[in-house]
Amino acid sequence: MNGITRAEVRDARGVGGFIFRRKAALSAAIVAVALVAVTISAGCTAQQGTSGATGGDTVTQAIDSITVSGQGTIKAGPDEAVLTVTVETDAPDPQQALDANSKGMQSVLDRLKAEGLDDKSLQTSNVAVFPNRRWDETTNKEVTESYRAQNSIRVILTDLARVGPVFAAATEAGAGTVSGPEWRLSDDGVAVSQALEKAYAAARAKAETLATAAGVKLGEVLSVQESGVTAPPVFYGERMAAADTAVQAPPVNPMDLDVIGSVTVTFRLDR
Repeated sequence: MNGITRAEVRDARGVGGFIFRRKAALSAAIVAVALVAVTISAGCTAQQGTSGATGGDTVTQAIDSITVSGQGTIKAGPDEAVLTVTVETDAPDPQQALDANSKGMQSVLDRLKAEGLDDKSLQTSNVAVFPNRRWDETTNKEVTESYRAQNSIRVILTDLARVGPVFAAATEAGAGTVSGPEWRLSDDGVAVSQALEKAYAAARAKAETLATAAGVKLGEVLSVQESGVTAPPVFYGERMAAADTAVQAPPVNPMDLDVIGSVTVTFRLDR
C-alpha cells in the first residue's frame, strides 16, 4: 500500500483519521469562502465601474458630482378675494339662539345677493351652537347663562373692486364680524412654472460658481427634484363690526402674492 503499513492505515481510521478529515474539510471551507468573496467583489466592481476599451475589463471609476439647491420667487397679482362674514346670536336656550341666528344670516345673504352675488360665491364655512358659561364664586361651579349660535360664510369675489362695497353691505345687514380679504390666485399654474424656472437657474448659477472655485467644469444634470412650491394667500387684515346705520365702504387695495419655487439639482463634475 505505497509503503504504508496496515497498522498505519488502522491508526488513520481512528483518531488520526479524524484529524486528516478535519483538515480536509477546513481547506474546502476556506476555498468556498474565497470563491464567495471573489464573486461579491466582482459584482461590486461591475456596478460601480465602466467597461474598458480593450478586452471588456471592468475598471472602478467614481462619479464626481455636486448637489445644490435654488429658489425662485414670482410676484403675481391676485384675481380672487375672500371675505369671512359671521353672524352671532345669544338667547336663553339653544333653540331660540339658532332660530334668531338663522334669520340674521338669511338677512345677510339676501343683502349680498341684492349686491349681485350668486350662491356659488356664498359658501357656508361653519355653524355652531354652544353655551355661554361663567364661574359662580358662590357655588364654586360653572353655570350656563345663555346660548350662542354662530354662522360663518365665505364670500368669494372675482371683481376685486367690489371688496369694499360688499364689506360694508354685510356689516349693514347685521353681520357681527366681517374680516379679510384673503387675496389668492384661482389658477397658479403659470406662476408656479415661472418660479420653478427661476429656481433652477439659481441652482445652476450656484453650481457653476462652486465648480469654478474648485477648478472643475460643470457637466450634465444627473437629477432634478422639486423641493416645494408655496403660493400662500395674503390676508389684508381688515375687520369691521356691525353697525346700525349705513357705513362708508373701506378702501381696499389688492396685494401681490409671492409664489416661491424650490429645486434641488445634482450635476456631474468634469475634470
